[in-house]
Amino acid sequence: MNKLTRTSVLLTTLLFAAGCLSSASSFVSSSSPISQGRYTELAAEVSGTCTQVQWLFFTFGAAGSPQRHALSDAIGRISGADALTAMAVDVEQFTFLSTTLLPFPILPVFTRTRVTGTPVKLNAQ
Repeated sequence: MNKLTRTSVLLTTLLFAAGCLSSASSFVSSSSPISQGRYTELAAEVSGTCTQVQWLFFTFGAAGSPQRHALSDAIGRISGADALTAMAVDVEQFTFLSTTLLPFPILPVFTRTRVTGTPVKLNAQ
């Protein structure tokens, strides 16, 4: 019973020490250099995501830049889209308090990157 009580106290402490961080990291006019009037809007708005988990010195999920993977996901949702305009990138992290006190995370850190924008098809010049 003593072991169960300790485990319960530890899990409860970790749950209360957990935190979530959400930040809008950037807003850009387009994902590719395009001129005004040289594209056709295909839809009102589309969103793509990329999720990664960091633990110790390892990253699990899509390798490389999470922004690029989220952008590819968003563009791939609309057939024929070449780029996004009015693009915003948001990053959300769920972490435990102990990971902020050490130079590397002992417990997993969950990161979700979301790219939102208007999909466009580039017109020939």
